[in-house]
Amino acid sequence: MADIAGIPYVEARFDEKGQSQNGGEVTVAAGTTDLFVISHGWNNSADEARELYRELFTNFAAVHPPGTGNRTFAVIGVIWPSKKFDELVAASGTRGDGQGAAGLEAHTAASHAVVDQKLSALKELFSTPEQQNTIDELRALVPDLDDKASARRAFADKMRSLLDPSAAGREDASDTFFKSDGNELMTALKIAEDDLGEDVAEANGSASLPFSIGSVNAPIGGAASLGSTLSGFAASALNLLNYTTYYTMKARAGLVGKNGVAPLIDRLAPQVERIHLIGHSFGGRVVAATAASSTTDKVRSLTLLQAAFSHNGFSQSMKGFFRSVFDQQRVKGPILITHTKNDRAVGVAYPLASRINGDTAAAFGDENDKFGGMGRNGAQQMLASERVVGPLLAAGAAGYQFKAGACFNLLADPFIKSHGDVRGREVAYAIACAIG
Repeated sequence: MADIAGIPYVEARFDEKGQSQNGGEVTVAAGTTDLFVISHGWNNSADEARELYRELFTNFAAVHPPGTGNRTFAVIGVIWPSKKFDELVAASGTRGDGQGAAGLEAHTAASHAVVDQKLSALKELFSTPEQQNTIDELRALVPDLDDKASARRAFADKMRSLLDPSAAGREDASDTFFKSDGNELMTALKIAEDDLGEDVAEANGSASLPFSIGSVNAPIGGAASLGSTLSGFAASALNLLNYTTYYTMKARAGLVGKNGVAPLIDRLAPQVERIHLIGHSFGGRVVAATAASSTTDKVRSLTLLQAAFSHNGFSQSMKGFFRSVFDQQRVKGPILITHTKNDRAVGVAYPLASRINGDTAAAFGDENDKFGGMGRNGAQQMLASERVVGPLLAAGAAGYQFKAGACFNLLADPFIKSHGDVRGREVAYAIACAIG
């Protein structure tokens, strides 16, 4: 598509290391005053990202308030290779369905089949011959996970060997993840079925996690689904797989922002008056890394839509990974952060991080949790002058008083009902009011 509701649109495509795939094609028309750069999060296809961009900016065109009539807009849609992962945390339990030993054996076999299926799918993410061989070695270890600590240790070590530890940090316990003994790590991620009581299905309190805490139904010959359990250490293996996928996407999003989008906006900055960064899900990490790594002083707003990184990511006291965005005043206008308890998929890292860090309770994730997510709670542990708390308003409503040098936690419960529900007029109106 060449435009969205009359706004010129062009795509900037990057590989997993943030290297441009079409740099020469990304230009901005003469006379553009405001350039929007938007990044998707975990999507299966570029078409899903395009649909997000189309709907959000169609709504933007419909609701942008008076006073912006002398602006000329353009949109760059970032396309990067992200992957989906299961929005659940698996529980370990026994389900024989009244069939005795035969039932237990069948459940174990089905649980192993689920893990094997997920490992096979992991080959889409890790595609070199060496990585593919490692995945085959992981598959061979699955039958021994329950009986042999050596198999569990090898499983964790081989899984970690697929990853680049340079992106590890405290915000999601990934520093501990790389340092822990493999058997101890697998044991920590073996979450008991009893830890996942009925409260996890509720929409408030400790059940309002930044990720869909649940368990896996593994019928023989069928796919996993929310609602039952995996046997023994198969659940631990699946949790480790989910965390591995999360960590890979986390690292990749940072590289795309730092190596790809930041140089792009620096190159285009002389052609425009203002730049506005928008990111959904892991795209929030893309644009936060962009703001932190760019050199232009024309970034006038940063909008994080259900961002999938730590709610302490901007914190001074917690040494947040993106603290430099504040300390170096990389955004000259407001930072908008939508958050809601309705988002059950904002970051697999956080409930699993609690386990990796040695915490025993499964129900974590609110604003008091060390490992909470930005899209669940908004920015936390900020200086008083740096944070404003308020609601996401209805389109056209008065009340926003956005200013530079502060982040605005916009509680979006009435309007954002799920992780991907970020393209409505209310979100578009907030963005329109923030462009200064």
